[in-house]
Parts: sequence; C-alpha cells; structure tokens
Amino acid sequence: MDTRLIAKNATALGVSSLLAKSIAAVLGIFVTRYLGPGPFGDYSTAYAYVGTIIIFAELGISQLMVQEGSKNAKVLPQYFGNTLFVKTLLCALCYLVMLLFMFPYNATVKAMVIVVGVAVCFNAINQSIYNYYQAVQKIYVAAFYQFLTTLLIAIFTIFVLVAGLGVVSITFTHLLAYVITTVLLYLALRKEIKPRVELPTMPNMVIHGLPFGIHRIFYNVFTQFSILALSWSATSEEVGIFSAAYKLILILVFIPSMMTSALYPVLYQLGDSDRNQHQGVIEKVFKALSAVGIAGSTLFFVLAGPLTEWLYDGKFNASIPILMIVCWFLALECMSFSLGDILTTTGRQMQRTIVQGLSLALLAGLIFGLKPWLGLYSAAYGIIIVEIFIFLAYYVLIRKNVYKIRLWRQLPSTIISALCMAGVAWLLIDLHPLLSASVAGVVFCLVIVAIDKDFRKISAYVVRRVLRR
Repeated sequence: MDTRLIAKNATALGVSSLLAKSIAAVLGIFVTRYLGPGPFGDYSTAYAYVGTIIIFAELGISQLMVQEGSKNAKVLPQYFGNTLFVKTLLCALCYLVMLLFMFPYNATVKAMVIVVGVAVCFNAINQSIYNYYQAVQKIYVAAFYQFLTTLLIAIFTIFVLVAGLGVVSITFTHLLAYVITTVLLYLALRKEIKPRVELPTMPNMVIHGLPFGIHRIFYNVFTQFSILALSWSATSEEVGIFSAAYKLILILVFIPSMMTSALYPVLYQLGDSDRNQHQGVIEKVFKALSAVGIAGSTLFFVLAGPLTEWLYDGKFNASIPILMIVCWFLALECMSFSLGDILTTTGRQMQRTIVQGLSLALLAGLIFGLKPWLGLYSAAYGIIIVEIFIFLAYYVLIRKNVYKIRLWRQLPSTIISALCMAGVAWLLIDLHPLLSASVAGVVFCLVIVAIDKDFRKISAYVVRRVLRR
C-alpha cells in the first residue's frame, strides 16, 4: 500500500473538491436568488430531466475499468478505448431521448434541455477520463480538471448574471466549460495512453460492468428523482421552493465520495487479500464520515431559518421547513456510503444495486402516495425514509455475508459532540448564521477531540503538518 500516493490523491481530491464545491455553492445561491422561485423551478426541472437521462450513458464499464485497471495496468488501453467508444454512442442516444420526451414541459425548459443536453454529454465522457486517472491512481490530475471546470462555469455564469440575461443563457455557461475541459483532457492524454477499441471484448465488458452501471443509475436517479417527480405534478414555483432546500444539501453529498475515492483501488485489493485490514479501514472511514454528516445535518436543522433567510435574501422562506427535513439526508448518506463501499469492494456490487433499485421504487411510491396529503413534504419525508431503509439494508447484508462490522461503538462520541454543538447553535441563533455556525462547529471539534482518541490522533496529525509548513 503506497501511503504517500494515497495521501497525495486524498489531499488533492479533498482540496480541489472543497474549493470546487465552495465555488459551486456560492454560485448556486447567487443563481437561485437571481432567478426567484418560478424561473429557478424551470432551471431545476431542466437539469433534473437531462441529469436523469444522461445517467443511462453509464453502463458501469468506467467503474469496471477502475476495478480491473487497479489490479492490472496492462488492460487499461483496451478498457479505456472500449469505455470511450460505448460512452460516446450512449450519449448520442440519450440526447435523442431527451429531445423526444421533453414535450410536456414549457418552452423555457425545452430550450434549456436542448443546450444542457449537449453539455452533459461532454461531461459524461469527461467522467470516464476521470475514472481512468482513478484507475492509475492519479486522482490529483482528475481533481485539477474537475476544479477547472467548476471555475470556468463560475466565471461564465458571473458574466451572464452581470449582463442581466435570462435563465436559458445560464445553460450555455455549462456547455462552454465542458467543451473546453474535454479539449484540454484530450491534449493531456495524447502522450499518456493510446486507447484501443476491441469490439469482440465489448459485450463481456458490458455484462461485467452492468452491476456497477445499474447501481450508478439507481443512485443518481434517486438524487434527482424527487425534483423530477415534483415537476410532473407541481408548479414551477413549488419545484423552486423544494429545490432551494434540497440542493443546499446535495451540494455537500460529495463529501463521502470524496473521502472514499482515493481509497477505492486499495479497498479493492484488500477486499481480495486481507478482510481484517479492509474492515479496520472501513470502520475508521465510517467513523469520520458519520462525524461530518451528523454535525452538518445538526447545524442545518438548528439554523435552517436564519440560514435560508440570509442565503436567499428572504425570497425562499417557504423552504425553511423542507430544509429541516431534508438536512438529515446528509447524515444518513455519509453513514450508508461507506457501508455500500464494503459491498462494492468485496465482490457484492449486485447486492448494493438491488438495494438501490428497491429504494428508488420505494421513493416513487412515497412521493406519489403521500403527495395528496403532504404536498411538497411528501418528497422531503420520502427521501429520509428511503435513506434509513438503505442504511439498514446495507448493515444487515454486511453482517450476514461479509463480516461483523462494528458500527455502534463509533457513534457515541459523535452524538454527544453534536448535541453540545446544537445547544450552542440554538443559544446563538439570533446572531449572524455564519457566526453561530462557526462557533458551534468549533465546539463540536473541541468536544469530539476531547472525548475520542481517534479524533485526537487526527487533530494531532493535522497540527504537526501545519507546524511543519
């Protein structure tokens, strides 16, 4: 295990992801405030629509490339070439589907779909290139280009907002940024690898990649489905109100994938060779992710009112109760993500896929079944109920089929620290929300370091690294 390379990848991915997500979060807030509930509802509908369909351009061969390329680099030219070939064909097919089935939407949404549809096709191809860099453990390279893409989108979008252009114009910023990134990635890869397309091996790759692909389809459709379902039965204003709360949380859902991406090649190897070490790594990751997720959800719950009023300039106050519900999606996602990784990296991807498929069906049933009584809240409550189901299903499968993972001993220190943080945030709720959140966050860190030896080790390591610089 090359710990230096893991640290380099994790650091690069962490820094770039935090910077990129911070930029995206600030930009998203400005766009939301600029558009208002109605146009933002159209904006959210268009992106949910194309985002759901483009997911079907990934049949899992990109993730299969990561798995097999991590074990044997010699297969990468073939896997990479086949991946790009299949992905390009599927992207073209997905774009045609977008155009054929967009007829129920209004003219504004249709115009955005035409532009954003092309943009997400370019981005889908770029994602497979990032998977290649993950397979060769050069995640730091992928992290750079992902950050660059976000920065370009931000710069172009600022021009649109300053010029006072309409919602459709914002979609062109994504298209331009993705095209530029695609060209730069092509130039970077020319001398590094020569992709080789081997048609006879494609069917076998698709078959073996399907468990990964179906899982990714279910997972990504799950994150978009609530907005898409509302767009079929609610007004643009209602979709905008729900999306303003839900997208605040979705911005942070990158955290579990960021923390585990750098470990994937190692976890695949340990899943085959050393289950005890695999379990030890996963339990530590679960502990860290749970702390981040529970702390974040607690802060959003306590400060939902002042945060929403401040971030959206009082234009989305109807989103406050929805935010108090959907904020727990972050905690549950952080807790279940590492459990899902156990199934993936120990050869049980199909079990994870089945759970995701059942969860998507359950979410659809809850949203449409509860809609007559709860309205917008049906989507919010549905998301949380389904996330609880996913966590429990993963836990049962792992305990029965993999190993006796020890989760509950990882949580007491986090829960105690979160309760202390919640008390401080509530006492300071009349102050500026950034100040309240900052002070409460410091309290959480101090308490958890004081009562938990693992977090004391992490804090000591961080302090040593800072002092060396």
